Amino acid sequence: MTDREKMLDKALTYIGKDGYYVCRTKLRLGAVYDWCAFAVSAIMKDCGFIGKYIKSVEGGAGSIPRASDGKYGTWFKKGTMPPQPGDLIFLRYADYPQQDKYFCDHIGIVENVNGSEITTLESNVDGYGYNWASTSSFKRKTRSLNDSNVYAFYRPKWQGSTSTGTTSGKKSVDELAKEVIQGKWSAGDERKTKLTAAGYDYSAVQNRVNELMSGSTQKKSVETLAREVIQGKWGNGEERRQKLTAAGYNYSAVQSRVNELMK
Repeated sequence: MTDREKMLDKALTYIGKDGYYVCRTKLRLGAVYDWCAFAVSAIMKDCGFIGKYIKSVEGGAGSIPRASDGKYGTWFKKGTMPPQPGDLIFLRYADYPQQDKYFCDHIGIVENVNGSEITTLESNVDGYGYNWASTSSFKRKTRSLNDSNVYAFYRPKWQGSTSTGTTSGKKSVDELAKEVIQGKWSAGDERKTKLTAAGYDYSAVQNRVNELMSGSTQKKSVETLAREVIQGKWGNGEERRQKLTAAGYNYSAVQSRVNELMK
C-alpha cells in the first residue's frame, strides 16, 4: 500500500466522527476548536506522516501549506494543475483581504476526481448553532471544480511520485477494467478506494467494466434515469450517488432532473 492509499484509507475511518473525537480524543487538545485542519492533521498523525508530508499538527486551513509548501509538498492554485486523489483542497468563502497566498477558510481531502466533479472528505461542515462541534461531522462531499469557493490545492510529495504528483507506469482504462473483472481490484467501495488512491478515475474504469460485462455501450438518458430514481430503482442518498457514478452516469445531472420532476 502506498502512503497516499494509507492516508485515504485512514480518512475513510473518520467518516461520521465529530469535533470532540478529533480535537479531544485523537489530538488531546483539551478543547474543541474549528476543526477542519485539525482533522487533516489527526489523519496525517495517525499515519505517521507529520514531518513527512506536512510539517506539524495545524489548526488553521492555510497553516498547513504555509508551513509545508516546498519541502513537504506543492501548493498550487485552481486551474494551474488538475487535482488528484490525495491532494488537500482549500476553499475561501469570505470576501476579505488575504494575509498571504495561503489564506483560506476551509480544508478537505480530495478522494476522487471525475471531470469537473470532485469528491472530498472533510470536516466541520453542515453544523449548526452552539452545538457545531457535535452536529458537524467528517463526511464525504461532492463539489464542482467550477465552484467559486474552490481556491487551491496542496499535493504532498508522496513516495513513488514525481514532483508533479503523477505516477509512472500508468495503466489504461481497458487494462484496469480487465483486471477488475479478474478480481484484482476487489469489489464495491473497496474497489473504488483502491482505484482512487492509485490515481485512477474510478468512474471511467467502472463504466468500462460495465460495458465489457454487458457487451453494450448503450447509455440511458438523464430523463430515463431520473424517472428510475423516482421509482426507487437507484436507492437513496449516498447509495444512489455511488450506484449512478459506478454505472458511468453524471449523478449531479440526474439528481437535478429528479428535483425538477418532484416539484
